[in-house]
Amino acid sequence: MYYMNFMERDQIKSALINCASTHSISLSELATEAGIAPATLTGFVNDSKSGNRDRHTLSMTTIGKLTKRWPDLADHLKIANPTSSVRQVPFIGMIDRLNGHTVGPLEPNQSGSIMLNKAPKDYIAYGIKEGHPIIKSRIFLCKPEPVYDDFDNYLDRLCIVDCQEGRHMGYLMKSEVGKFWLAAPYNENESKQPDKTCDCTKINWLQAVEWIRP
Repeated sequence: MYYMNFMERDQIKSALINCASTHSISLSELATEAGIAPATLTGFVNDSKSGNRDRHTLSMTTIGKLTKRWPDLADHLKIANPTSSVRQVPFIGMIDRLNGHTVGPLEPNQSGSIMLNKAPKDYIAYGIKEGHPIIKSRIFLCKPEPVYDDFDNYLDRLCIVDCQEGRHMGYLMKSEVGKFWLAAPYNENESKQPDKTCDCTKINWLQAVEWIRP
């Protein structure tokens, strides 16, 4: 699975420069031939402050136009068939697993989206704020439309839940007296019983996690 994020800017820059060099043209010409504003590529490669190009990667639309005009760019990027199998998924929030798996805003300087191969169409993503690299690399995808009722249909499923206690991620559970609560998505204490992250006195809405990038 291939994805591009803020940390891989240098790899993308090198691919663009190498592709332009292969065809003996400038980055501006590489962009113009693909129907892209030259400043989009030159600003990205030169970390221009204009338009925050120094903080964001190229969009999937831009990558698609470039690889359609310059197919060998896909080889430089080491991606296959990018226009049909790779999708851009926007980040909605970050999960703080050390603070009750609360869902907060994006971290400073974090890319606002991620490129995923064969990701479900039109989904949104939540990331992990901190932790072991394996855990931190996980991406949780949900359908963009929240669910406002029939919460019993989502029992024992991993969900993003907005409730009176805040916004959290966890497995939706229900007590014997009919009260909803969330079980931790990771069993931190290695016991057989799941950790409770929070009670859900009143659920406003939830989003079921439909797909996880390991």
